[in-house]
Amino acid sequence: MFYKMGKRYYGCSIVFLIFIQSLCSQTGGRQIFQFLNLSSGARIAALGGMPIAWRANDPGIAFYNPSTLTKEMSGKIYFAHQFYFADISNGHAAYSYHAAKQDLNFQLGVHYINHGDLNRTDVYGNSLGSFKAKETDFYIGASKIIKERLSVGLNMQMIFSNLDVYTSSGLAFNSGVNYFNPEKNYTLTLLFKNAGFQLSKYNNESENLPFEIQLGFAKKLKHLPLIYHISLQHLEKWNVRYDDPDLNDNSNLFGDVTKDKPFEKALGTMLRHVVIGAELNVGKKENFSLRLGYNHLRKSDLSVTDYRSFSGLSAGFGIKIYKFKFDYSYAVYHLAGGTSQITISTNLNSFVKKEL
Repeated sequence: MFYKMGKRYYGCSIVFLIFIQSLCSQTGGRQIFQFLNLSSGARIAALGGMPIAWRANDPGIAFYNPSTLTKEMSGKIYFAHQFYFADISNGHAAYSYHAAKQDLNFQLGVHYINHGDLNRTDVYGNSLGSFKAKETDFYIGASKIIKERLSVGLNMQMIFSNLDVYTSSGLAFNSGVNYFNPEKNYTLTLLFKNAGFQLSKYNNESENLPFEIQLGFAKKLKHLPLIYHISLQHLEKWNVRYDDPDLNDNSNLFGDVTKDKPFEKALGTMLRHVVIGAELNVGKKENFSLRLGYNHLRKSDLSVTDYRSFSGLSAGFGIKIYKFKFDYSYAVYHLAGGTSQITISTNLNSFVKKEL
């Protein structure tokens, strides 16, 4: 019965998401609320930015992919902060809960970005003071196991944006399905991310949300405490290469121009969809973790021609102390540097004494 209900629920949610996304895709133009794609936790950032498949009891992953919510996460609280560029702050807080009677898993949270004080100038560059800019996303997510190995999830996000005197709001949905094979220790997931529309506009122009389709795979090795992650991003379109309309070829800092060969261009476009990561968990209770990730899209879009850098790479670690989990990551974006992120989480239920 639950399996049939789950199939009906997920089928309806997919049809609904495709319908509302088709409505907003008709407007064309730019995409707004890009902060929704920023990392929601240190573990995520360390693994390349989107390890969406593995059920790791991680509220940061559940923010993107609600189908990874499990009842083991019930009572968990989660705080993440990213030290972004130019003193910009990106944060995430969440609480997870399991409703035993309905056999549903829920998560409430808020994801925000604060741009701080920005300089206001006129057309000639004269200072006119400063203004503030911030964006906030309040969300609720739910998941259900519809069969022993299959779970589905849906979250709803209410988005608010304030850029000086300009404001906008929107409604977005993430929907995912997750399959877990306990015998072979692997998971496979399909995710529809940021499907939605604006509720109010900055001006008279409607803008698209950053809708995306992702596919993720993760596997835990049998004789080594290592989990590797392979994710495919932007499956809704093939060409995610950034092309400057004023520059059809590649040029370095000295103005030397090189042309891409057709095969190299196609291979580069394909690799831009791929994100990989690996996680080594040490100890019987996995009290210490080492992580490494690589995002080729970030590497290709933010690197400088003929200059080698670690752009696209990310690394981090996690450690459990008493009943708290601490995670740290550092992701390299550009020659100019990278960003650090920290996460602290614990389960409130672990502080409650169980009655005998």
